[in-house]
Amino acid sequence: MATTTSPQVRVRLLAGGVLLLLTAACSSTTTPAAKSTGEGLNVPPPSVAAIPTLARADDKALPIEAYLLTREQQKQLIAARDALTTRCMTGFGFTYTVEPAPAEPGTVPKSLTQWRYFVTDAAEAAQYGYAAKDYRPGQKPSRAQQPPAYLLALTGSPSGAAVPPGQAPESGKEINGRQVPPGGCLGEANGKLGAAAANGNGGDAQLVIDIKDTGWKQSQTDSRLLAAFTAWSGCMKAKGYDYPTPIAATDDPQWQTLGFSSEKARQTATADATCKAEHNVVGIWFTVESAYESALIEQNAEALRAVKQDIDKRVKLAAEALAS
Repeated sequence: MATTTSPQVRVRLLAGGVLLLLTAACSSTTTPAAKSTGEGLNVPPPSVAAIPTLARADDKALPIEAYLLTREQQKQLIAARDALTTRCMTGFGFTYTVEPAPAEPGTVPKSLTQWRYFVTDAAEAAQYGYAAKDYRPGQKPSRAQQPPAYLLALTGSPSGAAVPPGQAPESGKEINGRQVPPGGCLGEANGKLGAAAANGNGGDAQLVIDIKDTGWKQSQTDSRLLAAFTAWSGCMKAKGYDYPTPIAATDDPQWQTLGFSSEKARQTATADATCKAEHNVVGIWFTVESAYESALIEQNAEALRAVKQDIDKRVKLAAEALAS
């Protein structure tokens, strides 16, 4: 079964994690320990005690969230990174302007699960279709107007390009006789904040991201969710829509042409949300995905304990950087 999502929804899902909030203006320094790609993460279908009836899951937390940075921790780490970068850039004679996050606040969901199961509110779907109620296109920051020397000091590259994953940043570069740290001032700031132990740029630990993604993907092959999708599909067909899964409805290429909030999209999304509610798709999906995550967490318990310890360490380093 396809597990891809449309560009808009993909933005929503990514925004539910912490990467979008932390990767703006970050260099991509990595260490071998940060290269996990989720390979080997796999568990057999887990049992579930009970499946609640849920129309939506906005207020529900997935098990893996215990190992994700909280919003407050994100803000503290960002503030500390910006403070350290500013000091470093000042040493090279540059005034560092803190760059905006790559997406406007309206794009960030209130919780990881707000848009995770796509449209779930029939009233909102009737008004917005497959475009999220608060969705606004993200705007990525641009460094193109900065001079090469500024970009070299900031990122370790005169083009401002991020270091490819797995490749060590260049060293030995100088500005006015002063050595540029590997990865530039951003790389130095991330290093001082223990970013290498996470994913190299100060976001969530790669293992945590992999577990979140693996639980999501494995849930979509689970017989309990597939049965719910079959029931949902039958409900949609009775309303005049032919889709095998909610993902197929959300990913329908015609929304790219007609618009995610076009009249047809609104009608389809309303039927989609209604059929989800009639067959408890959200309740089953959330429960099954949570069970996979819990099994994966148990499978990687020792490594995840280290992740929690690392978060505590990084938050402490951030507090010290801000205090100084």
